[in-house]
Amino acid sequence: MIYTCTLNPSLDYYMEFENDLEIGTTNRSQSEHYEAGGKGINVSIVLNNLMIPSRAFGFLGGFTQEFYIELLQKYEYIQPSFTYIDGHTRINLKLKGNTLETDLNAKGPYISFDAMESLMLKVSRLDEGDILVFSGNAPTYLLDYVDEMIKDCASKNVKIVLDTNPNIIKRCLKYKPFLIKPNVKELSMIIDEELEINEIKDLIEPCKKARELGATNVIVQLGEKGSILVCDKGNYYTEMIQKENIVNTVGSGDSMVAGFIVNSLRSPDIVDSFRFASSCSLATSFTKGIATKEEVNNIYKIVNVNKLD
Repeated sequence: MIYTCTLNPSLDYYMEFENDLEIGTTNRSQSEHYEAGGKGINVSIVLNNLMIPSRAFGFLGGFTQEFYIELLQKYEYIQPSFTYIDGHTRINLKLKGNTLETDLNAKGPYISFDAMESLMLKVSRLDEGDILVFSGNAPTYLLDYVDEMIKDCASKNVKIVLDTNPNIIKRCLKYKPFLIKPNVKELSMIIDEELEINEIKDLIEPCKKARELGATNVIVQLGEKGSILVCDKGNYYTEMIQKENIVNTVGSGDSMVAGFIVNSLRSPDIVDSFRFASSCSLATSFTKGIATKEEVNNIYKIVNVNKLD
């Protein structure tokens, strides 16, 4: 079973505008809609669209709690298993103008230690063969709890995927995570090294250092320059294709994570998993929401993986 864990999920309020936003004046939107958000939740939504079941852990609370659950009910393959708290689930604003996107992300509620221990109890039931995807921001005061939770999973041979704060990834590399997906700044913090990245190949050595610290597979996305995978088979990259078709960047990294996990379950070819992951990421970039299975499969036909020396 695949489990996603999002400590700070969000109710995302999307607003679209005919023109780019003007600061200091009234801007009226053309359309609005809500979506259940958060990095781990996005992973679960991608898995759902690929018809793969997952169980979603995390914290919900306040007046948005029931509405959030209602939004998830349209996804057949997502099983909500949230821990409820006294605070309010944050509401994020996703503002899309004619050419610019602006995100206003809330800090989120305080999570009590009792609530965290309740979540850890749920996660403690995972066993060998399960996959835990720990995604999104986690407050510093919970770092020891997160470390203990990841340690417990690793001791049971649960496959661990980390796409979270660099301080958590850095601390948990000793537990040999199956995949980490930092951005360039986060990778720099993980390996304690200032990075000057001008092209994809400049990421090879930093990613190798992250592997030396414990990560099995390291993926870094570099925007229009593409993405890189450094693994035990070597170094590989995929190019950004059809740049002119990009309409959305929200969820593309989470789609990468979901695609890599899905393909690794059905194929031992880790390089092909990177190809499928890149296809998921690109397909989401080409749609207003999260990519469908058909869209992913269409992109997969034209994505190429190249080896880097």
